[in-house]
Amino acid sequence: MTALAAITLDDGASAPVVFSPSAIDSNGVARLFSTADTFDARRSISNSVRLPSKGSQVARVTLKVIVPVMDEDVPSLKVGDTLCNIEFVIPKRATAQDRDDILAFAANLLADASTVASVTNLESVY
Repeated sequence: MTALAAITLDDGASAPVVFSPSAIDSNGVARLFSTADTFDARRSISNSVRLPSKGSQVARVTLKVIVPVMDEDVPSLKVGDTLCNIEFVIPKRATAQDRDDILAFAANLLADASTVASVTNLESVY
């Protein structure tokens, strides 16, 4: 198990953003928040692992990133969230190599030029 600790991730401008631990809720979801000028402007990440339970044959690892969208004229006014939800569904019989492969494919897909264009420029693939 990994201890809940601060995580530093680069933002879109390659500036490091520190996400500090907040809590692990009763469902096992670990939440971390960045600092911001206002409460609503805090960016957040979360991580949860649900192991197979009775009748289930899969574990689920869910990661989430939330970046608030603040009003340009009233910077303290939150107008929405940009959100990324990633869920890994891992069969009980998956090997360590299977888990390494799915993680590598997901990371590489996020870095692929087509994914970057889709997210940053809202371009679809043709």
